[in-house]
Amino acid sequence: MSRYLSIDHGEVRIGLALTDPMKIISSAYRTLQNTGIENILLQLKEIIEKEDVEKIILGYPLGLNGNKTKKTVMVEEFAEKIKSLGIPIVFYDESFSTYRAHEIIHSMGKKTGNNKEMVDMLAAQVILEDYLRSVQ
Repeated sequence: MSRYLSIDHGEVRIGLALTDPMKIISSAYRTLQNTGIENILLQLKEIIEKEDVEKIILGYPLGLNGNKTKKTVMVEEFAEKIKSLGIPIVFYDESFSTYRAHEIIHSMGKKTGNNKEMVDMLAAQVILEDYLRSVQ
């Protein structure tokens, strides 16, 4: 059974989350260091094959007024590059996902400054949870 992969794209790190094979539960998966698109494509290809990913849910950052921002354009350019992986990509609003990830970490009694990789994974998980709720 295949899964969905959620991506929270960042200039420094890329957070990933996966669904279970039934596509009901979202779990933080890992964080990739953004060391260049070639390296990211190789790592994503390995994950897609290993985890049997059928769809990518890509966090789509819009400004508070709903307009595109510099970050939105960066994510669109990233999407164009990962299309070469041959997996359907769905843009999904990532509004407040990082903020919610910070809240989760704080609720565990941890500081976010020391856990930036966890923040990125949890942001991807939040995006995926929201997406799953929207399609049920």
